[in-house]
Amino acid sequence: MIDFAADNSIFLDDSPHSVAVGGETAPVIYDAPFRREEIYEGQVETSAPGCSMLDSDATRLGVQHATRLSVYKNETTLVGNFEVIGVEPDGLGLTRFTLTKDF
Repeated sequence: MIDFAADNSIFLDDSPHSVAVGGETAPVIYDAPFRREEIYEGQVETSAPGCSMLDSDATRLGVQHATRLSVYKNETTLVGNFEVIGVEPDGLGLTRFTLTKDF
């Protein structure tokens, strides 16, 4: 049986995504699920980009609220530049970061 709390890096082993902050990189699980926002009397379709990384990598890279980072796929293809607007540690060694496009 795998003890995920003891070795949560298993979740990132096959991830094609990574983040770069100040020349340092770390593997992440990146996603941008569809989201519908209610605005006044209408709706807007958008996405809710985010990524999860090991707490140790987040500490090493200094990722926190307002951190600007770049997400890459396969180490070379830029997915986008983002700013961290939400920080959600899971208590088991991974933290989910909610992102917004950084223009």
